[in-house]
Amino acid sequence: MTAPRFSIVTPCLDRAATIGAAIDSVLAQGCPSVEHIIVDGGSTDGTAQVLARYPHLTVIRETDRNLYDAINKGLRAARGEVIGLLNSDDLYAPGAFAAAESCFADPDIEMLLGAAEFFTEQNGRLSVDRILAGNANALTEANVIGGITTMNAAFYRRGLMGRSGLFDDRFPLSADKDFWLRLVLLAPRLAVTGATIIRYRSHAGSLTFAAGDLRDKLSRHNLVTAQTRLSELPAGSAAHAAYRRWHGWAAGYRVLVQLRNGKWGTAWATARAGFAADPLWPARFLGYLPGHWTRRADRGGV
Repeated sequence: MTAPRFSIVTPCLDRAATIGAAIDSVLAQGCPSVEHIIVDGGSTDGTAQVLARYPHLTVIRETDRNLYDAINKGLRAARGEVIGLLNSDDLYAPGAFAAAESCFADPDIEMLLGAAEFFTEQNGRLSVDRILAGNANALTEANVIGGITTMNAAFYRRGLMGRSGLFDDRFPLSADKDFWLRLVLLAPRLAVTGATIIRYRSHAGSLTFAAGDLRDKLSRHNLVTAQTRLSELPAGSAAHAAYRRWHGWAAGYRVLVQLRNGKWGTAWATARAGFAADPLWPARFLGYLPGHWTRRADRGGV
């Protein structure tokens, strides 16, 4: 059987209200050689009935450990030369696949990164909140550490995914940042386009828009991820240095979140644990702050 040109992987759990639009955004690309893999973690809200309306789909339906376990299942099943990751509540922008085809006509290019659009929907009409492009969502260490990783605004050649490895599902809320930093360290042959590739839906249940308790959870998970990687990587390596910088930022940010929530004792415990991993973490955090605020302004405050 001839392998498809594109493989699109969509993890899904109880998204009956939005999964159809996500699928339609793939079909609207008009690409004749694409497989769309849906990894459904056991939806009970009518998602299965929506998926049944699309017989072209490859559906993997089984319980998974978390979002990234589901994505990994889809990646293992994918047969295409070009890989895309589409959330069940988001949309591909018109022309996204055409931009990818143009990019990957160059056999040396391993990855395409485009703009990310954030939108809300009311009465069937899309309202764009902001667009991240250029430095605001570049494949950089700075965007991993203190910014936004728009991994869905990218397409990846299969060989690059083989070099980077799958998502580490030990990190259920931060495996995307870990994946992005591993890509930064690989320095893939990258093409960048100003065209919008992905449209992220803004809603209360989205991990992309963290607030309140979710922000507290994300800061904890980011710190755990940075600490774990720091302990695993050989001292003196470029990867160890990068994760040490991330750890410095994550420790400082976590302390600030806890102080803002009035958890003074917990904040002190976090600071002490940070010193055990890296005695210089406060200096790394403070040194990173000016650039963080500049980049935050570039992102429109997010």
